[in-house]
Amino acid sequence: MRISESSYQEIKKLIQLAIEPYRKSQEQSVVTDIHLQPIRETGEFIVSDDDSVLASAQLSDLSDIPEDIFYDVMENSLKSVLKLIDREQPLEQLSIWKPFSFVLVDDDKETVAELMLFDEDNALLGQSLMQGLDEELDDFLKTLLAD
Repeated sequence: MRISESSYQEIKKLIQLAIEPYRKSQEQSVVTDIHLQPIRETGEFIVSDDDSVLASAQLSDLSDIPEDIFYDVMENSLKSVLKLIDREQPLEQLSIWKPFSFVLVDDDKETVAELMLFDEDNALLGQSLMQGLDEELDDFLKTLLAD
């Protein structure tokens, strides 16, 4: 199961809006994490830093995702969105003290998954990002060789 294309694009816009001040600032911010908080029951999606809400919106199809797979679906979708944003304009260039992370959090703001971590020299994929990578590469290679 996946989120809709419209929700995917809305999440991308929200994250970009939320991090825009960190792209423009010349001064390093003390923020240590950017929290991505989807709320299944209300359909709200919140982007926040350690202290405040940076952006939020209502996404009607969040409540359509079954509860037992909600965070798995969101983790995969958010990893994809972050990779796309990073390709367009590298996230490591944000004026945030390193290390910092993009994390998926639940309703209680407890970390569900670390989506992307940036240290002084590198962008690091969280452990959960690496899971399934071999299978994805194998599938890609099989498809490529079949053509």
